[in-house]
Amino acid sequence: MVDELLGSQAYQALATYLSCPETRVAVLLPGVVSLAVVAFYARAGRLSRRLQLLWLLALAVSFYSARWELTADAHQLYIYSAFSVACIVLLFRRVYIAPTLAYALTFLSLWVVDVGYALSRTLECDAPLWQFYVGIGGAGFRDALFLLPLLTAAAVAYARSRIEARGERLVVL
Repeated sequence: MVDELLGSQAYQALATYLSCPETRVAVLLPGVVSLAVVAFYARAGRLSRRLQLLWLLALAVSFYSARWELTADAHQLYIYSAFSVACIVLLFRRVYIAPTLAYALTFLSLWVVDVGYALSRTLECDAPLWQFYVGIGGAGFRDALFLLPLLTAAAVAYARSRIEARGERLVVL
């Protein structure tokens, strides 16, 4: 049974996808880091219900506003990162969010939308289901799945430092 699994096309496609350097950079490494950060904050009791609700709302907005652009050269998914905007709005309202948590939750929201749309596109096109994930994070360092969480964390850290430099205090959500 294990021999059948290891010799199957589905396993070979997954192994090829996971061994690709772009996948390791844009999906695996940020995914493991994001899950570790969220687990740390949840275990420490610092992942409030309000922040979880805000993340779910932002996830729904991101999922609803994502769109495919299909050309002869490529199929590209454009995702609006509502959680990145929510982080900046929180800081504007003087509510603290840790840059590491902003990074992790931004990555996870983008990843969920990316995987969901890849799966739905595969089902719509009647393509083989065992390879629906191929292409997620395919641009490596240039992929939004890699860059946008970093930019969100940097924006949160910068905004927080500017607010604190002015002597204002932030409240915890």
